[in-house]
Amino acid sequence: MAGLIEKAKSAIGDDKINDYIIAPTDFPDTLYENAPELSKILRHSSFQEKAGRYEQHDTAAISSQSKFKSYAHQSTWAIGIAAISGSFLAGLSLINLDPILQKSVLLFLGFISMIGGGLAIFRLYQIRNQKLLERWMSARAKAETERLGYFNSLSKTLITNNKTDVYLHLLFLCMFKRYQIDVQRLYYTKRGEDHRKSLGKTSTIGAIAALCLALGSGVLGMIGAFLKDLLPLAALGTIGAAVSVVASRREELNQDERNSERYSRTADILSKITEKHDDVLTIVNKGNNPDIIIEYVDAVNDQLSLEHRQWTSDVSEMSSALNALEKSLSEMQKE
Repeated sequence: MAGLIEKAKSAIGDDKINDYIIAPTDFPDTLYENAPELSKILRHSSFQEKAGRYEQHDTAAISSQSKFKSYAHQSTWAIGIAAISGSFLAGLSLINLDPILQKSVLLFLGFISMIGGGLAIFRLYQIRNQKLLERWMSARAKAETERLGYFNSLSKTLITNNKTDVYLHLLFLCMFKRYQIDVQRLYYTKRGEDHRKSLGKTSTIGAIAALCLALGSGVLGMIGAFLKDLLPLAALGTIGAAVSVVASRREELNQDERNSERYSRTADILSKITEKHDDVLTIVNKGNNPDIIIEYVDAVNDQLSLEHRQWTSDVSEMSSALNALEKSLSEMQKE
């Protein structure tokens, strides 16, 4: 009987790097050669429709997420660049340069500031008008519901309609591990690493802002000691403030610190659940307690549902980041 476990593992195969993105509608064809019993069940319209809805919502979520993140970051940097250009304008107006050169530089910086402000307004309008954040959250919630429902429904169908088919149960468990547990572990591990790298970039931007603020404060102090020639350099403080806003808004939009920790924790929890995988296979192989399959699936999916609820809460905070961006833009326009 133990040979059935190895046979099922071999039929489903090990997880691969391209399992990071799954297409459940392809599962029947993927499994047809090595696991025709399971492939036949997955061809049923119930599972094909669930799979199709998952892929549709997943694609929509990825598209909305990509646009939202791109537009929001463009707005952040555009506002920062506009503010920095304004600081240079203030500083250069205090320097005695060749009149033609000074006018040219001031005109150029004014143009950059205008373009930055215009781009920020345009992108923020697109985010609001197209409801990109709301569409992203809605599509992702629907995709997660369909994906969890797909595996929940499949496990219950096997227990109800194929209660004594031990090999089919083993095939499902191996499939569930590869295309649900391992895929999600890979996702959370990779995304956790991505957020840590992004947090490093935000920290660098913040350090630059702090340096500019310190230099600006130092220059102001020396100006107080009658070094009037350094007055234009006091604009470094304003530049530092603008860069600091960029760093702050970037973190609010990415939620890097929170997500890197939470995603890593979720990957660890899934890893601990996976430690029990061979034990579950052994129990199922004995044919004594097939209901453990549902308990196993529920344990994994409940954890994924919990993480998704936490993600939904975090993403909702991005609305506050957008409001802060619009406030910064409004304040710039008043100056």
